[in-house]
Amino acid sequence: MKESFLRRRDPRVKLLLALDFAIIVAVSNSFKLLFLAGIFSVICLGLSGFAVGYVLRRLGLVNLFLVLVVLTLPFTTQGELLFKIGPFSAAHEGTLLALMIFLKSNLIVLTTMALLSTSTVFELAHALHHLYLPSKLVQLLFFTFRYLNVVEKEYRRLREAALLRGFYPHTNLFTYRTTAYLVGSLIVRSYDRSQRVYEAMLCRGFEGTFPIYRHFQLERLDIMLGLLGATYLALMAILG
Repeated sequence: MKESFLRRRDPRVKLLLALDFAIIVAVSNSFKLLFLAGIFSVICLGLSGFAVGYVLRRLGLVNLFLVLVVLTLPFTTQGELLFKIGPFSAAHEGTLLALMIFLKSNLIVLTTMALLSTSTVFELAHALHHLYLPSKLVQLLFFTFRYLNVVEKEYRRLREAALLRGFYPHTNLFTYRTTAYLVGSLIVRSYDRSQRVYEAMLCRGFEGTFPIYRHFQLERLDIMLGLLGATYLALMAILG
């Protein structure tokens, strides 16, 4: 992970800022507030040290899910006629709503990525524990993130094994049945893996909580970041 200003900051401060930002932006209906939020996002990205190409690739994945919303909302929302494409009429209100959803989603993703991707999953789990989230919920989030990559590798092995046996997906019943078998096998293997991991943890003395040997310490820059970020977010909410 590239060293940067945000990389060295306390993840508790970054988590609180990211949460506050997401809530304020999500409930807003003002383009003025979104403009101010955009300034906050740009500042966070600059402090994160991420390359432009990395940011654009992540945004591209997110916007794949937004394409249908942005393209259909103007034509499915009633309101003042803005333009027509053949038999389809786009409403002014629907176009504004689509633009607002697009901006909100991208701003939240950008800011969350800048603030949280500069910390490891271990640091974030530790920070959530310090913020008094229930221990079981923190462990659930931690293990889900930790073993997603393991489940993906298992899926790739199963898929490659099927391809080596001559399986090629088509739109027929055999493909659907084979895919169902693959998914079922993945679920069973994932469950077996979770049992082995849990037994290994018990053998190492796991009693429901993770011992923490080094706790976070707020530094002067962490306090300054928290105060400046909270002040800007408060002004953003008031002015927006």
